[in-house]
Amino acid sequence: MNNTTISVSMIVRDEEQMLARALESVKEADEIVIADTGSVDKTIEIAKKYTDKIYTEYKWEKHFAKARNFSKSKCTKEWILIIDADEQLDSSFEDVRLVVNAANALGKDFVYVKVRAKKKNGKEAYCIRIFRNIPEIEWKGAAHNYLVHTTRGKNKGTSYYSDLRLGFYYSPTHAKYPKRTLDILQNAVDKDPELVREKFYLAREYAFFRKYEKAVYWTNEYLKTAYWRDEIAEAYLQKARCLWQLRRGEEARVACMYAIMTNPDFKAAMLFMAEMNYSPRKELWQRYAQYAQNTGVIFKET
Repeated sequence: MNNTTISVSMIVRDEEQMLARALESVKEADEIVIADTGSVDKTIEIAKKYTDKIYTEYKWEKHFAKARNFSKSKCTKEWILIIDADEQLDSSFEDVRLVVNAANALGKDFVYVKVRAKKKNGKEAYCIRIFRNIPEIEWKGAAHNYLVHTTRGKNKGTSYYSDLRLGFYYSPTHAKYPKRTLDILQNAVDKDPELVREKFYLAREYAFFRKYEKAVYWTNEYLKTAYWRDEIAEAYLQKARCLWQLRRGEEARVACMYAIMTNPDFKAAMLFMAEMNYSPRKELWQRYAQYAQNTGVIFKET
C-alpha cells in the first residue's frame, strides 16, 4: 500500500521555548507548513531547522480560524495534521501514517485523536487533529476553533476514531497574554450575538478567571440556543460549579442534575453532586459515579 501524504500545519508566535519539541515529534511528515503571526523571538530561526515552508506575511486579525485557514491554504499534501507549538505528538509518526492510510481507504475525512494535558490529572479530550486536505473542509471560530465540511458534514460517517495520542503543555507565551482568548471570544460574540459555541467557551474563560457571575450569564446565553447534547451537559456542570462558588447551593444542585439528565454517564457531574451533598446522599452519588464510563463526555477529568 502506498502511503497517503501528510502535511503538518501550524500557526505560531513567540514560541522559542516550546516549538522544537513539537516539530521534533512530527519531523517525519512529508511537509511542515508554519504560519508565523508576528514572532519577535527566535521562533522562526528554530522553525527553519525543520522546514523551509515558513510564511510570515499573514497579519494577525484576532481570529484563530482565519490564521489556520491561511496555513491550510499553503499545505500541498493529501492529508493535514494539526499541532500547536506547545504540543507534542505522543504516538509515532509511523502510527499516524497507518491511521491516515486506513481512514483514507475507508473514505473518511476526519481523524479523531486523544489529546491530554501534560500535567497531573490533566483533562483528556477526543479532538479532530487530522483531516483530508480538500477545499470543502475549513476552520471556523475566532477561538477554540473547529472544522466544518461544507458538503458532507462532520459525523460518524465521515470520521475515523483513532488511538493516536497528543499531549499539550502550557506555553510561557500564554502567561504573557492570559486573557487573550477571553478578549477574542468576547469580541466575537459582541460582533455576532447569534454565535453559539463561542458563548460556551466564553463562559469557560470567565469561570477560569473566577468571574462566576459572568460565567453563569454566558452559560445561560449559550443554553438558549445550544443543540449539541454532549456540550450542553458540560455547560450545566460548569454552571453548577460557578453557582456553588457563589454560594447558591440549591441552584448549583439543580444545574448539576441537569448535567446528569443530559448525560447519565457523566462521572464528573456525579462526583460534584456528591461534593454538594451530606451523608447519606453523598455516598449514594459516589457509588453511582463508580459505574459511569464517561460516554459522550467532552473533557474527561476522571
